[in-house]
Amino acid sequence: MLKENLIIENSLLLAKNYLDAEGAMFYWIDEDQRKAQIHHNIEAPKEFIHKYHHHFQDCDPLNVDYFLKSHDNMNYLNSIPDTTLDIHRYKTFTADLNINEIFEVVFWENDHAFAGIAITNPNEEKKKDLTSNQALYNILKTNIFNIEGIKNKVIANYLDQAALTYREKQLCFLILKGYANQDISEQMGISVGTVKINTNRIFEKLDVPNRLALTVLLNQLI
Repeated sequence: MLKENLIIENSLLLAKNYLDAEGAMFYWIDEDQRKAQIHHNIEAPKEFIHKYHHHFQDCDPLNVDYFLKSHDNMNYLNSIPDTTLDIHRYKTFTADLNINEIFEVVFWENDHAFAGIAITNPNEEKKKDLTSNQALYNILKTNIFNIEGIKNKVIANYLDQAALTYREKQLCFLILKGYANQDISEQMGISVGTVKINTNRIFEKLDVPNRLALTVLLNQLI
């Protein structure tokens, strides 16, 4: 958890300083609920975080639902015109807190969104530099995908797509940790023979010949 917090805090500082912004917020994305949960922030108004979670998230034109539909990885609040009452309400809410612009960055892998960073009041000139912003995005994504929880979600999504069972997915993660068959047997409460049977099924489903190839395959997903 300490490593995770350090990665997030350093990423927020990088984003804030890179864009000469006033604040930055990190949020987890729940794809099923299509919601964001702000987890860390640097100099973001507490009132914004509370009201965003409880009142204004659905009004946000750059909310999780927008990104899941558009598959964008970056956008600015002011690029969205006030075409609905909800958008107007949201922009009035942010303006009342002296937030005049928000630069949203969402981190994707294999068609899944995992987390995002919202940067408040970035420098007007820097926000227009698309090349630099893409470079920033690449750096931030590399940092964020060093978080263990995100790595595991990327792998789990891949294993789901390959139609692995719950037990087979458990076994994959233990193999990644370097567990031997006996260790896996004790950890999962199954016989060594069952471990071997399930391991062979994994090899067949993922089209790999052995444990080493499996480990290489899963590590290359990140």
